[in-house]
Amino acid sequence: MQTNSSKKTFWPYGILLSIGAIVVACVATVIFSLDYPVHMDSFYLESYDKVDRNYNEIQKSQAKFESKFDVALLPKDINLNKKSEADIKIVSKTAENLPNLTSEILLTRPETNEFDKKLDAKFENGVLKTQEFSVTKKGRWQLLVKLSDGDSTAFYKFELLAI
Repeated sequence: MQTNSSKKTFWPYGILLSIGAIVVACVATVIFSLDYPVHMDSFYLESYDKVDRNYNEIQKSQAKFESKFDVALLPKDINLNKKSEADIKIVSKTAENLPNLTSEILLTRPETNEFDKKLDAKFENGVLKTQEFSVTKKGRWQLLVKLSDGDSTAFYKFELLAI
């Protein structure tokens, strides 16, 4: 009887390849996450750590503000390399006076902080009008707004499309 000792088995190589693929995937995940760190998320116009520590208070304050005011972006076209402004309509559900509100406004692109612009704004007849701005790239832009009446604070994100 002759034994076939030259028979090859490839399953150990498959296991080694699988382990190698997992290691490569882990390294790729770390590299990509370093390019897009969480602390750069600017929705709340604060550092990630501060938001993380005070998230419940932020949500309570948001609900309290929304019980007093309705906020909406008035539609406007944003054109590439032309002066534009954003109008945000704020309607009081109570008899509170709107000029007591303070605002912080950031114009940004969702995928990068490279084009961030802080905008000044003023109230005119229940409308918060931003200073004029111009965008230099086509595509999605976001208007991040922080409104406060001294007692409560709310955060809003409005999508804009530059054409």
